[in-house]
Amino acid sequence: MKIFISHASANKAYGNALVQLLRGLDVPHEEIIFTSNVAYGIPNGKNIFNWLKDAISEKPYVIYLLSNQYYESVACLNEMGAAWVVENEHTVIFTPKFDIQSPQFQNGALDPREIGFYINDEDRLLVFIEQLKKSFNITSNSVVTNQKVKAFLQTISEISKVEEKSVKEKVPTKKKEVISNPLFDLISADIFAAEPEKIDTVKTQPTTKETTVKKDSYERITKDIRDSKLKDEELILIHYAIDTSRVRLMTGWQEESEIDNIKEWEDINNINNAVSSRYGNILRRFELRKYTEVSQTTGSGNPKEVKFNSEIEDNILDLPEDILKIIEDAVNRNSTEELPF
Repeated sequence: MKIFISHASANKAYGNALVQLLRGLDVPHEEIIFTSNVAYGIPNGKNIFNWLKDAISEKPYVIYLLSNQYYESVACLNEMGAAWVVENEHTVIFTPKFDIQSPQFQNGALDPREIGFYINDEDRLLVFIEQLKKSFNITSNSVVTNQKVKAFLQTISEISKVEEKSVKEKVPTKKKEVISNPLFDLISADIFAAEPEKIDTVKTQPTTKETTVKKDSYERITKDIRDSKLKDEELILIHYAIDTSRVRLMTGWQEESEIDNIKEWEDINNINNAVSSRYGNILRRFELRKYTEVSQTTGSGNPKEVKFNSEIEDNILDLPEDILKIIEDAVNRNSTEELPF
C-alpha cells in the first residue's frame, strides 16, 4: 500500500511537511505519492490523468489535506471523487485556517461527521501515526516519533505565519473616516500651505533604523546572488529552505539533526553532499552576511536555532525568476543523476 496526499497546489508547503514527517517515521520514499514534489510525483513520460487514475485504483491510503483552496480546485474535487468511489482507506486533515462549517465541506463527498483533525493538533497527530502503524512499517521508537512530531509542528507554525503575513499584505488598509470641521479645515489649509516641505520630509523618513536593516537584508541577499557571491552549497541550502518550507534551521547541539534531514533530502533529490558536509560553515557565512539571526538559545545562552531575517523570510517563497534560475543551476551542477547521453 502507498500513501497518497491529495492536496491543492497552493498548500504545497503543508504537503511537503507531511512528506518529511512520514519519511522521518521510516515510511519508504517509494510508498509516498505527492505530486507537488518531483521526487514523489508523476514519473517522466507518464500521462498525468492516466497515472493518477491507476494510482487511485490501486487503493492507496489517502490523506485528504483540506483547505479553502482545495474546494476551489476542480482537479482536487475530481481527485476526491475518484478516491471516494473506490472506497480508499483515508484520513482527513485540515489546514489551520480551514472552516469545517463551510458548505463545501458539509455538503461534499466526504462525510463531515467523520473525525478529521487540524494539522497542528499534536494529540490527534500522534493518534494518526498510531493508526498508520497498522498498514505501514513505522518506527516504534517513541523518542524519535516525538522529535519528528515536534519538528513537524514547528514547521507548520512557520508556514502558517508566512500565510498570515501574506494575507494581511493583500488586505487593503481602510481609510480613516475624517470628520469635517470648517474651522479645522481652515487652520489645516494654512499649515499645509506654509510648510509643505517639512511635512513631506517627515512623511517619507524611515521610522527606525531596524526597519532599514531588515529591508537591506533581502536586497543584499538578492544582489549577492545576482553578483555570483554565493557558493553552490549556499544556494542549495536556500533551495532546501524553499523546498521544505524551513525558514528556521537547527544549529548548536541540534545541528546533527538538521544535517540528517538534509542528507535525506539530498538523497531523495539526487543531490551530492555539498550542503550536509559543510552545513556549519554555510550557517556561519550566512550569519556574517547578516542573512540570519539567532531565534532560539539554550538555557546557557548558546544558539540552538537560527532563522532568516524577517524580510528574507517574508519573500523567500516568492523570489524573482532570475534568482530562482541561478539557484536551480547550482542544484543541477551538483546533481548525482546520470545524464541521458
